[in-house]
Amino acid sequence: MRNRTMNKMDVSPDRQIDARVGEIRDIALAQLVLPRAGFSGGALAKELEGFADQRGEAFSTDYLEAFIMLVIGAGKRPRRAQKALYRLYKKRLAAAQMHAFEQFTDLLKAAGTRGHSLEGIYFPQSFHNQDHDSIWADVGAMLDKVQAVIGPVFLNSGTLLGVVRDKSLIAHDDDVDLAVLLEADSQNSAARAWQDTFLRLKEAGLLSREQGPNPGVFKLQSGGVYNIDLFPAWIADGRLHVYPHTCGDLPGDALMPLARCAVTGLPIPARAEDMLAVNYGEGWRAPDPGFAFPWTRANRRFRSFMDALGSNDKGSDNA
Repeated sequence: MRNRTMNKMDVSPDRQIDARVGEIRDIALAQLVLPRAGFSGGALAKELEGFADQRGEAFSTDYLEAFIMLVIGAGKRPRRAQKALYRLYKKRLAAAQMHAFEQFTDLLKAAGTRGHSLEGIYFPQSFHNQDHDSIWADVGAMLDKVQAVIGPVFLNSGTLLGVVRDKSLIAHDDDVDLAVLLEADSQNSAARAWQDTFLRLKEAGLLSREQGPNPGVFKLQSGGVYNIDLFPAWIADGRLHVYPHTCGDLPGDALMPLARCAVTGLPIPARAEDMLAVNYGEGWRAPDPGFAFPWTRANRRFRSFMDALGSNDKGSDNA
């Protein structure tokens, strides 16, 4: 365990919280390594929640690791730790600390060999060491199936950024982004079309069993250890909308007719570079592993769409 001893003169509230979070992390770690019967972790979890309310401690690496290990060490449903695990992955990724993340996931996997349940938990993996050819084949097959059921589908967001800028999947990314063009002329009619899309995709057996908290994004079946996220697009009054990044910022002909990606042969927007500039800013050509999408602003711009879907979401980091 790490040394948590503090100088007696150092009694600031923030330092005390940091030290206590570290202590809870060490207790949870000990439970993973040397399980004790009857360990619940409930009181410790409530203590962590209190810290999160005070200063957003839920986004520190110590907090996230402590929470994840408490859930698994106490024998709670492992899926309760999934959101925290994904946040930890993103935080380590932004700080170029993927080795630390891999060490932590190795620790969790080792705990699974000691009797701790990891059933249903998904370990995020980047595309760095995966077979891109098999991924593109899987994505192409799913794209064709969705298009046959709904309408035109194209590479979107980070996946589009990768094929245009890097001529490949982005090495540190971990999901594939697609979008489908809906028949809609407003945010409200787009929401109705999107709800109908969910039912049609479900009936066709194309949706993943696990859906995220954001109703503006659907997760499709994947043939590998990555997500395929599907986003809605529509053209209203000649202006293009692609949730969550383009809200009438471009004309409809920036999307249609679709072009073909020179790398994959899959459909991309007619003016892909213009869409990337709206999504990521004018500096999109320079890689930025720490890029954070402004979900709160995006959902405010698409408020009518989100409200029509029945969402209370003020922003999401799991799309």
